[in-house]
Amino acid sequence: MSARFRSTAATFPTGVTVLSTVSDGEPHGMTVNSFASISIDPLLVLVSVNSSSRTYERIVQSGSFAVTVLSDGQQEVARWFANSQRPSGADSFAGVSWKPAPHSRSPVLLDGISYFDCELDQAYTAGDHTMLIGAVRAYDVLSDRPPLLFVRSRFTELRK
Repeated sequence: MSARFRSTAATFPTGVTVLSTVSDGEPHGMTVNSFASISIDPLLVLVSVNSSSRTYERIVQSGSFAVTVLSDGQQEVARWFANSQRPSGADSFAGVSWKPAPHSRSPVLLDGISYFDCELDQAYTAGDHTMLIGAVRAYDVLSDRPPLLFVRSRFTELRK
């Protein structure tokens, strides 16, 4: 049943992001495609993460996070941050250009197309995932490149 559900859900195209935080002075991140803006007043975004992920634990610990929306040229970055075998901490960001977000100091990937710098506002458990609601403290557009999209378990490009 879960394989059929997964393949059915995969027909819905999503953008691809890297969710990041700083905990104990170390940057941490993971690829996430469950991301949405949910409110303009106040500014709120939502990310859904596996409750057993190491980045989730770090976000709860730090109380803040950043979301970088990836560009169509960042497939390898998305794969890297989705790989559970990658090193943790600063080593996972080796070779990735980033800057600290203005509020949380979480990594913002410079080759992305936009970012949202958030304070953790609320967290809701939903099955094996947790929905993190972020109060947006800073945000900006980084590039006018097309976004990286994911559908049917593979990356695709936005067609004009």
